[in-house]
Amino acid sequence: MTTTYQDLYSSLGFLFYSIADSDGRVSPAEANKLKAIIKEQWLPLENSRDELGTDSGHYIDISFDFARDAGMKPEDAFDRFVEEFKVDPERFDASMRRMIFDTAAAIASSSGGNSKSELTRLVQLEQLFKKGGK
Repeated sequence: MTTTYQDLYSSLGFLFYSIADSDGRVSPAEANKLKAIIKEQWLPLENSRDELGTDSGHYIDISFDFARDAGMKPEDAFDRFVEEFKVDPERFDASMRRMIFDTAAAIASSSGGNSKSELTRLVQLEQLFKKGGK
């Protein structure tokens, strides 16, 4: 099974939503932080585009907004990322894992510090990366 950048970035949107909503609400600061990080770090990362010419990095924002608008449970959103990660854990090299974790941590701390639920989700992400998808 081949994973596309759109699949990868969509799963990241669900992951970042699960971090932001882990305390029961997505604050404007969290959503704004994600948008800034996408623009500054994820869009310049590589230049893949979908059939309509949309930079694949925007799929992070698209799936984040979809999960928020649909009222998705944070646990379900996190599980969507885990499923994608397990398809091809080698695709997530050390630098990609660091960038993902740093983005998640920045979102969590953007609205006045980390809540216990956000810290728990960050620990889950860290454990997933350490286990390598097993």
